[in-house]
Amino acid sequence: MSGVIKVPPARATKENTLWSWPGARWWKFDFHAHTPASSDYGKGPDAENLKKRPPREWLLDYMRAEVDCVAITDHNTGAWIDELKNELSRMDSEKPDDYRSLVLFPGVELTVNGGFHLLALFDQKTKGSDIDRFLGAVGLDLKSSKSGITRKVAVEVIDQIIECGGLAIPAHVDGHEGLFKDFDKGDSLAQIIKSKHLIAMEVCDSNSEKPKLYIDNKCTWTEILGSDAHHPDGSSGKNYPGSRFTWVKMGQPSLEGLRLALLDGELSIRRSDHPQGDNPNVHGESCIESLIVSKARYMGRGPTDFECSFNPWMNAMIGGRGTGKSTLIEFLRLALRRWGEWPASLQKDFEKYARVSSSRQDDGLLTEDTRLTVIYRKAYGRFRIQWIQKGEKISLEVCDETGTWQPTEGNIANLCPVRIFSQKQIFEFAKAPNKLLEIIDHALGDEYRNWETKWEETEKYYLALCAKEREVFGKLKNEENIKSELLDIQRRLVTFEQTQHASILQLYQHRKQQQRALDAWVTTWSETGLRLRELETQITPASMELSLFDPDDASDREVMDEVVRVAGRLNKMARIVARLARQADACLQIWQSDNSISKWKQALHDAETRYETLRNKLREEKAGEPNEFGQLLQKKHVLEQQLKDMESQRITLQDLQNQKDNKLKFLAILRTSLTRMRTQFLEKYLYDNQYVSIRVVQCGDKDMLEEHFRKMIDCESGKFDKDIGTRDRDTGVFNEGTLLDMIKNNQPEESISRLKRVMRQLYTTGTSNEYTARDSRFVGRLKMLLPEKLDRLEIWFPNDALDVRYSSSGNGKNFQSIQAGSPGQKTAALLAFLLSYGEEPLILDQPEDDLDNQLIYDLIVSQFRSSKPDRQVIVVTHNANIVVNGDAEQVISLGVVGGQTQINCAGNLQEQKVREEICRIMEGGREAFERRYRRIAHGGQHV
Repeated sequence: MSGVIKVPPARATKENTLWSWPGARWWKFDFHAHTPASSDYGKGPDAENLKKRPPREWLLDYMRAEVDCVAITDHNTGAWIDELKNELSRMDSEKPDDYRSLVLFPGVELTVNGGFHLLALFDQKTKGSDIDRFLGAVGLDLKSSKSGITRKVAVEVIDQIIECGGLAIPAHVDGHEGLFKDFDKGDSLAQIIKSKHLIAMEVCDSNSEKPKLYIDNKCTWTEILGSDAHHPDGSSGKNYPGSRFTWVKMGQPSLEGLRLALLDGELSIRRSDHPQGDNPNVHGESCIESLIVSKARYMGRGPTDFECSFNPWMNAMIGGRGTGKSTLIEFLRLALRRWGEWPASLQKDFEKYARVSSSRQDDGLLTEDTRLTVIYRKAYGRFRIQWIQKGEKISLEVCDETGTWQPTEGNIANLCPVRIFSQKQIFEFAKAPNKLLEIIDHALGDEYRNWETKWEETEKYYLALCAKEREVFGKLKNEENIKSELLDIQRRLVTFEQTQHASILQLYQHRKQQQRALDAWVTTWSETGLRLRELETQITPASMELSLFDPDDASDREVMDEVVRVAGRLNKMARIVARLARQADACLQIWQSDNSISKWKQALHDAETRYETLRNKLREEKAGEPNEFGQLLQKKHVLEQQLKDMESQRITLQDLQNQKDNKLKFLAILRTSLTRMRTQFLEKYLYDNQYVSIRVVQCGDKDMLEEHFRKMIDCESGKFDKDIGTRDRDTGVFNEGTLLDMIKNNQPEESISRLKRVMRQLYTTGTSNEYTARDSRFVGRLKMLLPEKLDRLEIWFPNDALDVRYSSSGNGKNFQSIQAGSPGQKTAALLAFLLSYGEEPLILDQPEDDLDNQLIYDLIVSQFRSSKPDRQVIVVTHNANIVVNGDAEQVISLGVVGGQTQINCAGNLQEQKVREEICRIMEGGREAFERRYRRIAHGGQHV
C-alpha cells in the first residue's frame, strides 16, 4: 500500500473521517486470524459449508469490521495466503460494496515441540511457498499428530523465525496450549523467557497472572490481543473478525513498524479491552493541515512552492541551524493573524519575518511576491487562508461540498485559533507574568466572551445613566429661576386684575375686530366704480371702416346695416355700465361720510380711549402692555407645569441614581467574578502541578496601577507626583489610605472605593475630608476634566496580577517566586502552565532552551504525550528526547539546497530514513532511541 490512509469513523465529535494525513496513526490489527485452510475452521454443523467460503467473503468480513491489518495465522499452513493476496488485489481495483483498505501480513500458527502455540508473522511480500519452506525448516511433522508439532524445540523455532525476517509471538499464553499454561515449566520455559527475540505475547485475559519465572526475569513483553477467529460471525459462540484486536501505532503498515511498535509497548500498542476502550485515532477538533510558502526569500523560489503537511497529533520539525524551522513558525503566525502577540520588547527581533528584503545586507525574509497559504481544518469544515505580501492582502475561503474553495467572511484569529510560543516569548512571560492574563482569558473561551459582553453592556448602560443624570440635574438646577419668574408674572397679573382691564381690553379687542371686519368688507367693493368704467371701455365697439363696402351692392348693404344695428346695441350697453359706475361711486361716498354708522363709530372711539388710558396706567406701574395678559397667563401655566415636572424630575433623578448604584454594584460583582473565573481556571489545570503554582491577585497589578490611573485623569507621567503618588513615594492618593497595602493583602475594594470618593470630592468641591491636596494645581487639573472622565473613573478597577511560583525541585514543594528562578526554572514553570490546557493547535519554537534533559523528559515529553489526543502539537526542536520519547507522529527534517529550504525527509519514527536523520542531525539521537525502545538491533538494519 502507498499514500495516506483515510481513518474510518470512530468518534464523530473528535475524529475527522475526511482528512488523510502523513505520519503515524493507530491501526486496528488482528494478530491471530484463521481462514478456511485451518483444520478446525468453522467447527460445528456448518463446518463443511464454511470450508467452501470464498476468499472475497473472508476479506469482506474483516473490512466490515473496520479492521486495518490482518495476520493470516492458519494452523501449520500458508495455503490461503496467495489466494487472499490475489483476491485483495482484484478488490483494490474493483472497489466492491463494503470495500475498505486492508493490509495482510502472511504468517502461521505453530504447535511447538513441548506443546504450546507460537505465532510467526512475516513481511507482506511473503508467499505461501515461503511459509512452506519455513515450516520445513522448523521440522514440522504433520504425521506425528493431528495438528502437527515441530521437531525443533521452541528456542530453535524462534531463532528460525527471526532468521527468516519474521516476528515470533507466543499465542494465547494464558489459555489452552499457551506458553504459560500447557507447557513444560522447567529449563525449556526458562530458555524461552530469556530469549532476546521475544518482545510480545498474545494474552487473552489482561488480568491473568504471569509465571514467577517471567516476573523474576523482569520480562516486559508487550501484551497483544487477536481474535483467534475460526468463524465468520461468532454465531456458534466462536470469536469472529473484529471481536478482539489490538491497536498498533505506526506509519504505513510494515513488519519493521510493527516490530518497533511492539518494542515500544504501551506508547504504540493498545488492546481492544484497554480501559480507555475507544478508537485512539482521535485528535483535536482544530488542526493545521498544511502550510505552502511561495516565493519567500529563502523558501519556495524553486520550480515548485515549498509545502509542509502536518499530522493532527505531534509534529517535530528538526534540522540544522539556519534551515528555516523558525521561519516556518513565524510564517504560520503571520498568516493566522497572530503577529500582534509578540511582546513589544521582542518586536525588533522578529520584524525580519514580516519584512521584504531590500538588499543583500537586509535580513528581511520576504519578497514582493511572497504568498503564504494555510489549510486549517475544523470539525465542521476546511478553511484556506492566503496572505499575500503585495498589498498585504489576506483572504479567507471555505471548502464546499464539491471540494471548491468559496470566499467567506470571519475573524481569522477567532475562526482558526492557534497558540504560538517561542522560547524567547516564554522567557518574556517569566519576566512579566501578568501578560499571561490575556492567554488565560483567551483559554476561558465562551465563558470570558460572555463575561466581556456583560461588562460592556453594563458599562455602556451605566455611562448612559450618567449622561441622563447630568441632563436631569441640569434641569433641576434651573428651579430657582423658574420660581422667581413665576412670582414676577403673578405680580403683574395682580396689577391687571386690579385695573379691571379685562372688560376694557375685551371691548377694545371686540370693537377692533369689528373694525377689521368692516374694513375688509368695504375693501371688497370700494373699487366697483373703477372696475365698471374699465368694463365700459372694454365693451364700447371700435369704429368700422364702411367705405370698404358698396351701398349699391345688395350683399354689402346687408353687412353695413347689420354693423350699424350691433354697434347701436353695444353703445347702449356701455351707457348703462357708465350709469352703474356712477351709482357705485355714490355708495362709497355715502359710506365714507361722517353720518354713516355714527353710533358704532362713537362706540369704537370710546373703546379706544379707555384702552389708551389703561395702557398708560400699566406703563406707569411697569406691568406691561394690556395685550400681554394672555401671554402672561400662558407663561404662568407653562412655569407652573415646569415646577410640577421638577417633582417628577426629582423622582427620575432618584431612580437614575438608584440604577447607577445598582449597576456599579453589578460591575463590582462582575469584576470579582472575572478574578474568580481566572482563579478557577488555574486551579483546574494546575491542580497538583509539580512545577508551577499561579495565584490571581485581585486588582493587584501594582506595576501598571499608576500608568492606568494617570491615563484615566489625563495626567502625564511625572506631573503631580506628590498628589498622585508613586511606588517609590509614600504620599499621594495611592499611598495615603494604603491602596497598595490593600492590594498586597488581597483586599483592594475598600481602598479603591476611597480613591474614587476622594477624586469625586476634589472634582466637585475642590476639597475632601479624607485627603488634602499638596498642589492646588492638581485640583485645577481635575476640575478641567470632562464629566465623562469621572464617570469612567467610577467603573475603573486596577488589573489583576499573577503571583507565579515555581518548584526548584519539580516535586511540588518549596515553591518560590519565579523572579528568583534561573532561566531554566522560569522557562519550565511557564511551559508547565502553557502545556497544561487548551485544545487549539499548539506551536512551540525550541521550548527546550535553558532546560536540562531531565526537565525535558519529565515536563515536555510527558505533557506532549498526554495532550496529543486533544490538540495538535507542532514543535521546532534540537533535542532528540522531545522527538523520540515525545512519540512524534510526524518528523519533518529541513535542509538547505542552493540557498533554499527543502524537506530532506518527512515521516514517522518507524521509518528507517527518519531514524537515521534524527541520529545524524540531533545530538543524543541514538541514546533517545535506546531509552525509548530499550534495545537497538545493530548491523545496519535498524537505527
